[in-house]
Amino acid sequence: MKSSAISELIGLVEQAETDAASYWTRKNLNYNQRFCLWAGQDETGRKYSANLGKQAFPWDGASDAKIRLSDMIVNERVRLMKNSFARARLAVMPTETTDILAGRKVETVIQWILNSHCAAMTKREIELAANIRETYGLAVMGVFWRRSTRNEKITFTLESLQMQYMETGDPQLALIIEAILDPTQEEAVAREMDALLPGQGTAANVRKLRETGAFDYDSPYIFENLPDWQAYEPWEDIIFPPSTYDLQRAPFIACRELLREDELREREVTEDYDPRWIEEAVKHTGVNRRNARNMYRVTDSLLLSDERDMIEVWRVYQKKWNEQIGAMEVWCTHIQPSVVDRVAKSEAMGYEHGHYPFVELPLERTSRPLIESRGVPELVATQQSEIKVQRDYRSDRASLTILPPLKVPANRGKMDIVLGPAKQLPERRPGEFQWMAPPVNDMGTIEIEAATRRDVDEYFGIPRTDMAPQRALLAQQDLVDTWLADMALILGQTFQLCQQYLDDIQFVRVAGGLPTPFRASRQDIQGKYDLRLDFDARTLDSEALKIKMQGLVQLIPLDTQGVIDRAGLVKFLFGSIDPNLAGLLIRDADAASQQEMDDEQVQFTKIAAGAEPPLKSEGQNFQLRLQTLQNIIQSNPAIQQRLQQDQIFAAMLTARMESFSFQLQQQQNAQIGRVGAQPGLQKVAEQMQQQSPQQQPTPQ
Repeated sequence: MKSSAISELIGLVEQAETDAASYWTRKNLNYNQRFCLWAGQDETGRKYSANLGKQAFPWDGASDAKIRLSDMIVNERVRLMKNSFARARLAVMPTETTDILAGRKVETVIQWILNSHCAAMTKREIELAANIRETYGLAVMGVFWRRSTRNEKITFTLESLQMQYMETGDPQLALIIEAILDPTQEEAVAREMDALLPGQGTAANVRKLRETGAFDYDSPYIFENLPDWQAYEPWEDIIFPPSTYDLQRAPFIACRELLREDELREREVTEDYDPRWIEEAVKHTGVNRRNARNMYRVTDSLLLSDERDMIEVWRVYQKKWNEQIGAMEVWCTHIQPSVVDRVAKSEAMGYEHGHYPFVELPLERTSRPLIESRGVPELVATQQSEIKVQRDYRSDRASLTILPPLKVPANRGKMDIVLGPAKQLPERRPGEFQWMAPPVNDMGTIEIEAATRRDVDEYFGIPRTDMAPQRALLAQQDLVDTWLADMALILGQTFQLCQQYLDDIQFVRVAGGLPTPFRASRQDIQGKYDLRLDFDARTLDSEALKIKMQGLVQLIPLDTQGVIDRAGLVKFLFGSIDPNLAGLLIRDADAASQQEMDDEQVQFTKIAAGAEPPLKSEGQNFQLRLQTLQNIIQSNPAIQQRLQQDQIFAAMLTARMESFSFQLQQQQNAQIGRVGAQPGLQKVAEQMQQQSPQQQPTPQ
């Protein structure tokens, strides 16, 4: 890439920074408001002229309380967002009916990624993204695929070469083995060995093989191959045109990262970085184009020392029109702002889903531009200030009440007056000293603070006793729905990357098999599955959850057509109570049915061996177990013959099948008791089944 093109990319980023100058100001105010930062603060929570550089008002040592209203609201909302994501029901909806079974496997893989494979990463980045979103009004989640390397020592032996020859019979291997043992052919053998082990064909290694029978060499391997989420704060580590309202339609997106030298050099292997560019970039370690970024966040003692040994790298994603093919492409260029004559690499983005690898997470949408979304601190700035005024007033009034000003005669000579318990003031005349009357106790300040807090609670839907429960629930559900809709987009991109980079072998190990290969074509990656996350905020209320569960259970008897997925209902109920418990105890419906059939076959084996298993009255799929026994009898003539000859075997088997039939009849009786009759077709089917000689064993 030409230097002019690199300068153009840097210019795009700089222009976006300039155009969003007001956004920087808003971010600064939001940060200071949330974390209660202002000039002249003292750690004691008091005002002192020495800190302020001017006379403290109303006096030195007056109250300067930190009211963490916005911080409290942000933390409360972040907890709700984290909890809703952890408890949300994941639904994978295939676009074709033939992919329904595969969709269940996909759910298993995504749950494995979230709760096991990448659990630490998802927990960290979700919390960070939620805090950024609530503080500044907007967060961006980057969705990437990460690969990293490690090194292992491998021992190559002459014996292994001989074994390979014995297995393959390759005459070329025989010549190499013979030449290794000849000291005069070291150079020739080294060239041959380099074809077998690239980079290891040296005379020294050949000599080690001849003298010791082995040599060691370093072999890099892929250590990590997994999704990677990165929560970005806009205009901190990610920049795009300020007018952007949909990141997927932005003309460019630039994200910044800081890498150690070893991490940067690793990318020569994992991301095919230009080694010459790497050498140039290393020369600019600690040189950052934005040295003044977010200085309001750090104390003077830090001075961004954490970036002293880091190398700044920018990835600039752009949409480019390819005239040759007549289509739009997404290009990604990796640059270091101080290296203007070459790039690490510049190529069409390798992600086959075709999107920018970013998802925006706005707190609100009141206008088109994303950066106009407001953060919680600026929404409650005046209310937080009002509460601070009232709190400082009450604190200062208490100070005046405890130690009010002392009135002293004007003609009294100078003297040290020490006030406190048991202290004595020498008087020349009685009544010479007296306290100034303290301000009248004003309860209005408490009412003002209470009214202010009530306004804030109503605005954000924070539950309180004098608020309609539906209002708080609606606000919570709206927050959850908006958050989970965006998180579903993140999961969608994550899964699409898994389809591109995750091995079939790893998928089968996690999901237990798949009728078709997991790694998909570009067309399948872009449109085969839709993901959805659902969470009912009412489940956070134990009483509301109890009422909801009771209502669902009472509706089951009304399901006369069998339209309710009872396995899904049980999974939902367990998930509402405890998602972790549901993950441990709830099996897939097919797996549960298969386990019932396998267990009943084991029970039949016990009966055949002369041991009668116990009969149970609940907790089993009686219909499936009865059908399993009937299939065993029908498919095996030897068992049918034994039923005619072995009275004990027939009695045990008959008793077990009658027990299953009885439990099924009990379930039917309960239904008949509610509706008054048994369906006619069902009754006829049962009569025909009872008349069939193959259905019931009859001992001789």
